[in-house]
Amino acid sequence: MSNSVLEEIMVKMLDLDMEGSKKIAQLVVEGDGTTNILDAVNAVANSLQIVGRRFQDGEWFLAELVYAGEIAKEVMNILSPYMKAGPSNTVGTVVVGTVAGDLHDLGKNIFISYAQSAGLNVIDLGIDVPTNKFISSVKEHRPLALGMSCLLTSTDAEIGKVIEALKRENLRDKVKVIVGGAALTEGFARDVGADAFAPDAVTGTDIIKKWGA
Repeated sequence: MSNSVLEEIMVKMLDLDMEGSKKIAQLVVEGDGTTNILDAVNAVANSLQIVGRRFQDGEWFLAELVYAGEIAKEVMNILSPYMKAGPSNTVGTVVVGTVAGDLHDLGKNIFISYAQSAGLNVIDLGIDVPTNKFISSVKEHRPLALGMSCLLTSTDAEIGKVIEALKRENLRDKVKVIVGGAALTEGFARDVGADAFAPDAVTGTDIIKKWGA
């Protein structure tokens, strides 16, 4: 796919142009095959990273943040069906959720699409997930990895709380922890005791696949 088309996806999304974004996505899936779909999804992910930075920097407010997320969902509804073809054998199970106090699922939903296309079984806990729900889900599903998303710096402490709870429940050595989101960095992940930081959906999926190899 030409870079111009990928750039157009980002332009439309960052202009908060719902119909324009959907139109470009439709052109992608009607194009020259599924080899282009992941490139388009990556463009969506890059757009959401910019959205997150604009919100954190005070350039955008909650209304814009939420609407950008709605655009991303609509675009992914168009792209996702063409990502489903993948390995028939499940690589492993991943439990994912956005931490307590954070109501955003921008990056999480992009990650889920990537992970599922790579053969991972994803248990989506949704948004504003309390510590006890993360813990009970790890106990129930015995996943290969636990993924936590955090868009806001005001909620990043929740990640450490979940990791400490895993330790108290003697679960920490039974599950890998990967974290991602606009509020986080690799240094933060290391400091709170996570196993990995995912700067984007593709990297996160690749890391988890290696854990399951």
